[in-house]
Order: sequence, then C-alpha cells, then structure tokens
Amino acid sequence: MNTVIWRSNICCLFRPTSEFPHPLSRVKTSAGYRLSYQIVDSMIWLGIRDMINEFRKKKLKLRPVTYLSGAQGSGSDIPHGYIWSPHLVPKPKDWGPKIDVVGFCFLDLASDYVPPEELVKWLEAGDKPIYVGFGSLPVQDPAKMTETIVKALEMTGQRGIINKGWGGLGTLAEPKDSIYVLDNCPHDWLFLQCKAVVHHGGAGTTAAGLKAACPTTIVPFFGDQPFWGERVHARGVGPSPIPVDQFTLQKLVDAIKFMLDPEVKEKAVELAKAMESEDGVTGAVRAFLKHLPCKTDENSPPPTHGFLEFLGPVSKCLGCS
Repeated sequence: MNTVIWRSNICCLFRPTSEFPHPLSRVKTSAGYRLSYQIVDSMIWLGIRDMINEFRKKKLKLRPVTYLSGAQGSGSDIPHGYIWSPHLVPKPKDWGPKIDVVGFCFLDLASDYVPPEELVKWLEAGDKPIYVGFGSLPVQDPAKMTETIVKALEMTGQRGIINKGWGGLGTLAEPKDSIYVLDNCPHDWLFLQCKAVVHHGGAGTTAAGLKAACPTTIVPFFGDQPFWGERVHARGVGPSPIPVDQFTLQKLVDAIKFMLDPEVKEKAVELAKAMESEDGVTGAVRAFLKHLPCKTDENSPPPTHGFLEFLGPVSKCLGCS
C-alpha cells in the first residue's frame, strides 16, 4: 500500500513546483524555485541521515538509506495532502492528481472560553484593537520591541493588545489606557475582537487571523514563516513581511497603515468568506481514502460515506467541525 503524507507546517517532504520556492528556502527568483527543493531536501537529509540509518540498522534490521534515496528518493507516485486553504495558496498547476490541497483544520477553542472581565470591559471601551504577539518565540530585546510597538500604535492612533508570549513582551514603564497586555488566549476568540493582527507567521496563527478576516502583518523569525508572510502579501491581505531582525518603528507604522486600508480589509473579508466553505478535516479524509487502493463493487456506495458519517461526531469532539 502506498504511503499518504500530510503536511501543513514545516515541510521536509515537499513536492517541487515552479510556482513558489521551498518554504524553508529564501529563493527570490522564479528560475530557482524548483532547484530550491533539491537543495533544502539535501540539506535536511544530511542533518538526519545518521540518526535514521542508526535506527534502521539497530531497531528495524534494515540496510542504510543511501544519499540519493533519502534526499531525492520519495517517489512521485506517493500521494501528498497539504492542509492549507487553496484560497490562500492555490494548488500549483504542475502538481498532479495525487496531490491534494484540502483546506485548513481548526480547533474550536473559543466555544468554552470565558474571557477575563477586565479584558471584556477594555474591548467594549473603544474601537477594535490591533493584536501584536509572537507566541513562544524569543525576542532579543523585549523592552525595546515593546516600546516600538507602543509608539507605532500611538502614531497610527490605534488601540493595541500585546501578547506577552515567551518573549516577555508588554513590560510598560507605566500603564496605558490604549494598550492591553495579555497572557495566552484562544486565537479563534481573540482575533474576532481585533481589526488587524501582527504575529510571527506560524501556519496555525496565520490561518486563525485570516479566518477572522483580519488584515495580517507577519514578522517571521525562521522556518516556513517567511513563506506564509509572502503568501499573505501576494493575496493582498497584508504588507510585505518584516523579518524580525529588520523590525523598526517606521516599518511597523507603514504596515499598520497598510492594514487599515479599506481595500485590504475588503480582501480579508472576501478571503475569510471563501475559507468558510472549506472543511479541512473532511477534505483530508476524502483525499486519504481516494488514494487507497481499495477494490469495491460498482454498485456499492463510495468508501467515504460511512467513514464520513463516523467522522462527524469525532470532528466535533476535536473542535474541528
């Protein structure tokens, strides 16, 4: 039976395309897009081959995997499914029928979330804020970055929510009515309260912001985050990404002004409405079953029918319905 491989975030096995570079590469010219996949895959394989071959030899009693079969040997006949919205990153035209883009999958964390009364009162006291937060990623100088964020919000006349995260943002010299410093909060609840979001560009955070119809500025730190920043910008729902080592007051001010443009908000609303029709969980299951080499009677119902009926309550339990 063929293996079915699913990818949503950082991708080690990524099908080459001439439409965009490997998400872990920094190739800017289209002529190098396809080559970027070979380079990244080879570098990843060089880093993990000893560990994999040691496991194969000692635990599985298998022969070592050679360089070529490891880095470039995933056959083109292996089905792949990518768990992102085709309205954000359409399926490339040079990907064949064994590649599926099924839509984002979400956990419904907002359904049982009770926000602090203080936060609710602050939200009700003024215009929708702009969210700024970088999750678990470390910030080199959190005090300076906090100062930059506060100044940018003041210069653009915006209220803001700063998520402390693991980087220690949000330490203010003195409290400000226009700034709310927040601990962890479900994005699917919080982003609906915001007019725009600024974050690191993880796949899940990006999806949550776009689903909430928020214009988005991505400040990538590493990995696939620049890729999502470029996709957001290409879709017209955010400015060019601001790499964290290039994060300045003026760039953040310009990004906020970009996000406040009514046309950008209109595009964000259009994208959110398009994503409403997607069901990443069901799409993933359908794609998975489609590629199984099952033999069924011509008069029997499709193999997805019973399984998808079972999936309904399961997906609700997972919060993905």
